[in-house]
Amino acid sequence: MSQSKTTFKARVLRKQLDLPRYIVVAPEYVGERTHAFPAEVMLNDAGPFKRNIRPWGKGSDVFFFNLTEPQCTKAGLDTNDECKVTLTPKG
Repeated sequence: MSQSKTTFKARVLRKQLDLPRYIVVAPEYVGERTHAFPAEVMLNDAGPFKRNIRPWGKGSDVFFFNLTEPQCTKAGLDTNDECKVTLTPKG
């Protein structure tokens, strides 16, 4: 994947209240990457937020990144909300 940005729709997820929210990134948005990489992420029009995009592992080909409570607040997002994600790889 080049340094160019990609935009997609995603849902803010959370497995349980004591864990961070996260967004799943489909394989087509990470190109040939197989390892974690740094990126700047925009959520709707909020950000950019510096995030590490990590492989899900456990035999899955998807990636994910966590969201902090302040990031969700700034973007006006809560668990299960859909948003526009703009991901710009930085490494």
